[in-house]
Amino acid sequence: MLRPYLDLTAVEIGPLHVQCIEEGWSAFASEGRPYFLPQRAMPPGFRIQLGEEAGAPYALSDPRELPGRFRSDRWTLLCGALDNWRDLGRDRQSRLASFLHSMCLYPLLLTLIPESGGTANSTDANDIHLMFWRASANFLGKQLKRASTYQVEDMVPFQHIALNALEVVPVGFNAVAKVFVQKAKTGATVSELMEWGTLFERAISTASAGMDEFDRHLYTSRFYRGMGFLPQRQNDKREVGRLMDLAEVHARSMRPTTTAQSVLFRENMHALLESRTKEALWVGHGDLALSRALQLVEIDPFDSKAWTEVGQVRYLREEWRDASEAYAVAAMLGPPASAVGRYMAGACLRKLGLQLVPALFFRDVLELDPLGISPRMAIQDLPEIEVLKALKCWSDAMTE
Repeated sequence: MLRPYLDLTAVEIGPLHVQCIEEGWSAFASEGRPYFLPQRAMPPGFRIQLGEEAGAPYALSDPRELPGRFRSDRWTLLCGALDNWRDLGRDRQSRLASFLHSMCLYPLLLTLIPESGGTANSTDANDIHLMFWRASANFLGKQLKRASTYQVEDMVPFQHIALNALEVVPVGFNAVAKVFVQKAKTGATVSELMEWGTLFERAISTASAGMDEFDRHLYTSRFYRGMGFLPQRQNDKREVGRLMDLAEVHARSMRPTTTAQSVLFRENMHALLESRTKEALWVGHGDLALSRALQLVEIDPFDSKAWTEVGQVRYLREEWRDASEAYAVAAMLGPPASAVGRYMAGACLRKLGLQLVPALFFRDVLELDPLGISPRMAIQDLPEIEVLKALKCWSDAMTE
C-alpha cells in the first residue's frame, strides 16, 4: 500500500497520503490538470523508517539514487525532470516541488530551491509557492530533532509570506495558518494569538473571495479548525466546540466532483475528526471521542496513525482487548505509526495479564529503533522467567 513512495507504481488501495501522491503526480505530469495541494505532510521519520523496512536501495533522499533496475517508468520520468530542474518553467517547478513535498523528500527540496530563490515581494505566484515549499521542507526537517531545537527563525519565511503575499491564493492563507497554529502550540501569548487571528480572518476573506464552492468550504473548514486553538488556550470549551462545529459544517458541505476533490474532501475530514476526537477527550466525553475515532478509520481505514487514535481512546477507557487490536492493526499497516502500534499493543496485552505475546511486540519495536528507551524498559520489566532471559540479554546488548 505504501509502494508509491518507493517506485511511483499506482496502487488500488492505500491510505490517503498515498492517494495524494497519485493526484500530485497527475497534477505534475498531465498538462492542464489543476494544481493539487494536500493538507497533510508526513514527518521525515516516516520516509526514513519506510526506506529501512523496504531495503537498502530505497533508503534514499533523492530519487536519482535509486538504481536503474528498480525504477518504474514514472520514476524514470521523475529523475529526468529533476535532472532538468533549471530548464523547467516556474509553474512546472512549483508543481514538482509540491509533489516532492508529498513524497517527503525534504532534503531534496532544500537543494533544488535556494534560500534566495523566492521572495515574498515577488509578483510571481510560483515564486511564493516555491518559497513556501522550501520553508516547509526546512521546518519539517527539524522534526528529526527534539521540539526544543525549533528556532524562531524557522517561522520567518512563513511570516514574510503571510505579511507580504496574502493575495497569493491559497499559499498566503496557508502561511498565516502555519504561523498561527505554530504560535498556539509553542506558547505564544494570547494577545499575540489574537493579532494573528485577525490576520487569519483577513486571509480566509481574501482567499475565499475568488474560490469555487468546493474550495471555499475546504478552506473555511480549515480556518475554523485552526481558530479553535485560541479559545482552547483560554480554556473556553464552549467556544472551541462552536468553532469546531462550524469547521465540521463546512467540511460536510464539500461536494467533490473529481478524484482529486474526493481525496481532498476525505483528507480534510480525516484532519477534522482527528481534532474533534482530541476535543472530546479534552472535555471528558469518552463516548463521543470513541465515536469520532471510529469515524476516522472509516474515512481512512489504511492509515496506521488513524488506528492509533482508536487505540488511544480505547486505552483511556481501559478497554484493553479492543485497544490492543486497534494498535495491532496500526502495527500491521506500517509507517508512520507502526512502531507506536507495536509498543502499545504490547502494553495493552500486558494489562490483560499476558507476557509472552507482549514480549514479541516489544522486541519488534526495539529492532525498529535500537536506541528506543521505552521498549527496552518494557522488556526489562517482563517477568523473570527462563524463556525471556535471552530477550533481556539481547536488549542489554543493544546499548553496547
